Amino acid sequence: MIKTLSPYYINVPLVSPLTGDTALTYTINLFIWSGSKASPPSDPTYQITKSNPTASTGFDKINIARLVNDFIEFKPNLNNTTELSDGNNQIWIRQEIEYNTGNNEDNGELQFAETFLAVKGYGYGLSGENPQLPTNKILLPIQDYKVNRNGKFVIPILIDEPTDSSEIVITDITEDGEDELGIEFTIDFTPTNLYVRFKRVGAINWNVPSLLSGITSPQTLFTFIGTQPLLFQLFAMNETTGNVIYSNQFTFTPTPLEP
Repeated sequence: MIKTLSPYYINVPLVSPLTGDTALTYTINLFIWSGSKASPPSDPTYQITKSNPTASTGFDKINIARLVNDFIEFKPNLNNTTELSDGNNQIWIRQEIEYNTGNNEDNGELQFAETFLAVKGYGYGLSGENPQLPTNKILLPIQDYKVNRNGKFVIPILIDEPTDSSEIVITDITEDGEDELGIEFTIDFTPTNLYVRFKRVGAINWNVPSLLSGITSPQTLFTFIGTQPLLFQLFAMNETTGNVIYSNQFTFTPTPLEP
């Protein structure tokens, strides 16, 4: 959780966790929106790109609180009765980090993808850096406000979310034919309501991959040149929980191109 009137730091490793290569540059994608957690914008609200000219292998710290704070316009929630109602004074933040290491394994990979809540408020000194959600999920402690005995007050409480049961399973990969560039193929996977993306594991001699077109199966994927067995994997972010879901790894051996 971000309290936007105090600093909130994203700690970015300068070494890609996926490949172990040192970043030449990295880009933080920040998506900021209000309303349903499951309905983020399609394009990043902010993109922050930093270079690593000294090939450092430590961490960068980026304070995003000041960027987020501008998107919260605090409005009183007026009710005449005691009730449980949706809040309107907070926003959702999703972060993704893209690495440019010179290794194609890092291309298109969702790294450090996370969705969290932001409220307009301060962290306490004893809370340390990046104050976290209280265990009782009451976002405004009782000592922080006073209420007239005949008055009313809105207490912000974070409700529990359902357990994540999302799953993606690759069931088959077939070749669709070949041309002068390589082989085009189709991937079948179990139905899912998540927008899937493609990952390759240990691949060589690839053209630049592209994103899949959506959530339906099957889908036609990339053309490539190569004859060695390769591992394929799908992944997607569950926007409701903020979790990244990975499929099984599927081994596929392409047919050699005709001379």
